[in-house]
Amino acid sequence: MDDSIRNPSGKTTAAGIIAALLLFATAAGGATNPPSLEQAFTWSADAVNSDLRNDTLDISGNVRVKQGPNSIEAQTARKRNVDANTERWTFEDAVHIRTAEADLQSNLASAAVINGQIASARVEGAPARFQQISGTNNRQVRGRAGVIEYDFNTGVVTLSNQVWFSNGKDEFRGDVVIYNVRDERVQINPGGSSNRVRGIIRPNQSKTQSDSGGTTGNRAGVEPTFDQHDATRPEEPAAPKLASKRGGDA
Repeated sequence: MDDSIRNPSGKTTAAGIIAALLLFATAAGGATNPPSLEQAFTWSADAVNSDLRNDTLDISGNVRVKQGPNSIEAQTARKRNVDANTERWTFEDAVHIRTAEADLQSNLASAAVINGQIASARVEGAPARFQQISGTNNRQVRGRAGVIEYDFNTGVVTLSNQVWFSNGKDEFRGDVVIYNVRDERVQINPGGSSNRVRGIIRPNQSKTQSDSGGTTGNRAGVEPTFDQHDATRPEEPAAPKLASKRGGDA
């Protein structure tokens, strides 16, 4: 036995024995405990076609890929190994990507899995759609575009190709929108563009209520739209109704 757990008389101390047992248990546990299943990359589907020699995988029918809070659903999926550490997955037909922070839907998507972790996704559609799940002040942040790229690690969403973006009350259009779902910062055409950014800013609902005694603006769940001829022209308010007097004309 190691001299460090013996007292000067040469006898083994109880404290030394306990320390040795704890050290052994820690070392053994670290060597034998498998990785947590919560972070394991899992998938399921109705049908599977795999080429073991070329390390490819084709799955179809209610495809579901999951890792922790992140999931990807589609009707078909294909996996190809790019290199020893990276896998490239392609998903088609009714693609739905969901994380703790964001929800994306499209017809076509690809995802990079690096060292067993879903790192990023790119969705394409006509259009592809994005909605933030987490957020402050009950904002319904969402957008649509021809292409949406999502970085799982940084929480940055990049929308390009005919982008429409809204924070629930206001809306914008631009060539490129970069949005960080964690600090809720947005950039529109950050590198410049030949096309101008267009937007509509609506009054706060609380202010409108206090001024007119009613509610105007966007209702939850109703997507605002731009006028076809002038995207920056505000919507015309409804004509006010005049109260009628009892026993007389209005």
